[in-house]
Amino acid sequence: MAWARASFKGQSVWAEVDAEGAPVVTGGRIAVRYSDKAGATIYQAGASRVEPSGKPPVELPPGAAAPESPADAPRPASPAGASPGARSGRGSGFGSAGTRTAAQTTAAKAAASAQVSAAANAVRCFTDGACTGNPGPAGAGLHVKFPDGRVVERHKALGFATNNVGELAAIEMALDELDVAAVEPGAAVVIFSDSQYAKGVLTQGWKAKANVELITAIRTRLRSRPGATLQWVAGHVGLAENERADALARKGVEESRRR
Repeated sequence: MAWARASFKGQSVWAEVDAEGAPVVTGGRIAVRYSDKAGATIYQAGASRVEPSGKPPVELPPGAAAPESPADAPRPASPAGASPGARSGRGSGFGSAGTRTAAQTTAAKAAASAQVSAAANAVRCFTDGACTGNPGPAGAGLHVKFPDGRVVERHKALGFATNNVGELAAIEMALDELDVAAVEPGAAVVIFSDSQYAKGVLTQGWKAKANVELITAIRTRLRSRPGATLQWVAGHVGLAENERADALARKGVEESRRR
């Protein structure tokens, strides 16, 4: 079976293609997988939502069909004017942190690990925000891995704020660290966030009704770095770098509580 790189809901996937690299569409759906490893879960995604990269097809080891179609699960409609939750995971099929099934956790971790591995030659920034009370004492955490193996960690106490502010502040910290490290604007950078809210308001055109100034500033900075992308990964599925960013964010929360 041949596969080629493609984009699905903003995430990098492998899509089933024919010998010439054209997606194989069956019943309006295309088989996609997040990992190139043997046994990877294969989902059925809506053909209209899969964007081929144009890269040549390759042969991958056999995968395992998903019992359902979590890669293309419908996104529940939000009330008019409302923004989706920061950690809802809606539309991903991976469920929400704390309520995932074992199968969802396994699939979410595999997808996240595949995304991280695919960005091995880029500067990888893992960001997370946290708060107690929402709003309440808040913090932001950052774990950065440079291609040369260097690791940088930061945390920040945000005082009394919301979890969404923490998520945004962590991404802002990542951009600050890129500037401090003199990373060129065109250099490959991937910022990983487990916040659907941050991904939506920063890169998917969601209307911002709160935190407008902060969102506008981050959008501008992201545009100034054409080599940077913001990717969503499921949180709390055992991805070491994401868990570390969470721990750093919690450290910021504790400092805010002591203020």
